[in-house]
Amino acid sequence: MHSRGQSKHRQQRAITALRTIVIATHFPQTVAMVSAITVSAWLVGATPIRIVLVMLATLCGQVAVGWTNEIVDARTDSASGRTDKPVTRGDVTPRLLGILATVALALALPLSILAAGWLGGFAHILAVASALAYNVKLSRTVWSWMPYAVSFALLPFFVLQSAPRNLWPTATLIGLAACIGVIAHLFNALPDIERDRAARVGGLAVSLGAVRARILLVGLMFVGGAMLVVTIVFGWATSA
Repeated sequence: MHSRGQSKHRQQRAITALRTIVIATHFPQTVAMVSAITVSAWLVGATPIRIVLVMLATLCGQVAVGWTNEIVDARTDSASGRTDKPVTRGDVTPRLLGILATVALALALPLSILAAGWLGGFAHILAVASALAYNVKLSRTVWSWMPYAVSFALLPFFVLQSAPRNLWPTATLIGLAACIGVIAHLFNALPDIERDRAARVGGLAVSLGAVRARILLVGLMFVGGAMLVVTIVFGWATSA
């Protein structure tokens, strides 16, 4: 009876640990990105095997970025009293997340190349590297928007190179993707702007202030919407 109780307790701890690790990937963002990139690969005509490889490469890149973000932000989150983060609650250690992130990055490298060839794969690797640069340094500077713009701008190369045909993104599509990246950054940063300011953590939104950051966000949404219309109406998305 005692042994059965211990077994149940261990099982519960394992489930809790797994849930915590999944949460630490920034799960909603990860699901959104993996889904969007995978569907995009399907839309451009990638083969079933390539679609699976695109999904796996994107998943590995996303979870690695999420885990490293938790590691880098652990000290600031703890100092600001955040109890919604797995590391600050003590549910998972930075060391474990570091090991998992390293494994995910090691897998992302070959998977990216297998999914989209050398050029497309290298574009995805650079996108992940840009996101890591955000985590390590740029998130706390006025240049916090740049990794988002760069990473999103590189993703069309990755998706289109996964197709059987030799497709390349146009400048319009690259610009649209970069614009969406900055919009995503502002949406992500605005809810935490007061907390980041109190913790003396920089970033574009903190530097601008809430009002100006919202004005910039609305402006970029109009620009992005116009670019999307142009891309759809004139077919300025890809070139062979």
